[in-house]
Amino acid sequence: MSQARNGRSEWFELSEEGWRRSNRARPLGQLVREALQNAFDQRARRVKVRLEEDEVRIEDDAPAGLARDEFAFTVFLGEKDTPPTWRGRKGRGLKEMIAASDRAEVETVGRTLVFDDTGRHVKANTRRVGTCLRLFRRTSVRERDEAVELLRLTIPPPGVELLINGRTVRPPRAKDSLEDCPLETVELHRGVERYVERGTRVDLYHPRPGETPHLYELGLPVEPHHLPWHVDVQQRIPLAAERDAARDPYKRTLAAIILESLAPELSRQELSGAWVTEVLAHFTLGEEALGAYVEKVLPARAVLSVGPRVDDRARQLGAKVVDLRGMPQAALEQLETVVEAADAYVERMEGPPRDVVVQPGAKAERLVGVVRCLSKELTGREVGVEFFERKVRDPSAHVEAEYDSERRVLRVNMKGRVRLDDPLEPRTLGIILHELAHEAGDEHDFAFIDRLEGYAGKALRCLVDRPDLLAPYASPRKRTG
Repeated sequence: MSQARNGRSEWFELSEEGWRRSNRARPLGQLVREALQNAFDQRARRVKVRLEEDEVRIEDDAPAGLARDEFAFTVFLGEKDTPPTWRGRKGRGLKEMIAASDRAEVETVGRTLVFDDTGRHVKANTRRVGTCLRLFRRTSVRERDEAVELLRLTIPPPGVELLINGRTVRPPRAKDSLEDCPLETVELHRGVERYVERGTRVDLYHPRPGETPHLYELGLPVEPHHLPWHVDVQQRIPLAAERDAARDPYKRTLAAIILESLAPELSRQELSGAWVTEVLAHFTLGEEALGAYVEKVLPARAVLSVGPRVDDRARQLGAKVVDLRGMPQAALEQLETVVEAADAYVERMEGPPRDVVVQPGAKAERLVGVVRCLSKELTGREVGVEFFERKVRDPSAHVEAEYDSERRVLRVNMKGRVRLDDPLEPRTLGIILHELAHEAGDEHDFAFIDRLEGYAGKALRCLVDRPDLLAPYASPRKRTG
């Protein structure tokens, strides 16, 4: 067993077949993306990618070319000290592309590294700048189409020309840039990865027609995400082992920073996405961002649902009741700090209950008789009648009457428009029918409307078939007139 340079025995050996199988399984677009990463890091000004049935070619004009031959074949060997703004990591990308091929050539400044059935060879060439990587492997039309679709999402660095199969890749339309965003990143120090938090710029772009919004790392697409825009982080992102996905906590933090920064400028549609709900469930937003969300997403005079009866009363008083109980609890609790609940709204509009029970005496007998007669005819049972006076702060909180379905009592507000002296007056009859229709529930829903229409029709039919039914309850003036 040989000795490593640090004196420790070499404990492991690499299975080339296993390494090849592992990388052969990776999507073609992800492999080629590694080459773009290397070219951009080496300050190439022009990068050309050609995907053909039997060959993949990536060529760049980076000034120095490949720094060391070992970078092409020694697994995990790479630059030992690189800042977070360097795309490459762990020295794997180039080796993975070569391993996924049947044979390969790495043509760099002054030499070409050949990988074929006979092994690895180096031969001289006359190249004076850049690197040309040729990967020989058979690919299907579908593989190439999917690779082109991914690679054309790339946002090249400023001043860099990227061509995919002869077509220039142009950056999408910019939306915004956020400076000094505190995000976790990865730096390499003496070959060891360290995770640190660092302020960086985050660029947002409008996806082109047909594009799915993606998370980017330094211009290279990492994975689709559910934000409305392409989001390009200008430093390394902590990624999963295959470098095709970011960690969930990282993505939530990034979304929270974007929402906190842009909420006042975003449209209702942009703020209505699931990504905003997820942020609300995991982060406490500042007053300005939370206020912008409420103002743009919820309707004017919105109140939070409490229960059918209170919600219905809030609607009567002009509120727009929104039921957010399907939201995560943490998100709902945060909204409750700025959006009034339906019961609080009703109390604010009506003031604390200040009903005064009234005994109107003989002058209310005809009205009580009409209520009992109609309730027996329409609902099959008599209901009781109570009278009260209610003082309210706001005229819109005024009620004519209300029905207590638990006690089966129709309560009449003496300050309302119910006519005790003429209970057969049309408005009074309408109020009585309306309240009797609440026998089965407090809400003014379609079921209520259906009951009210049924009661009105039934009452009219009773009057046609039995014209003397309500005659005893008419006022004396009406009876003699």
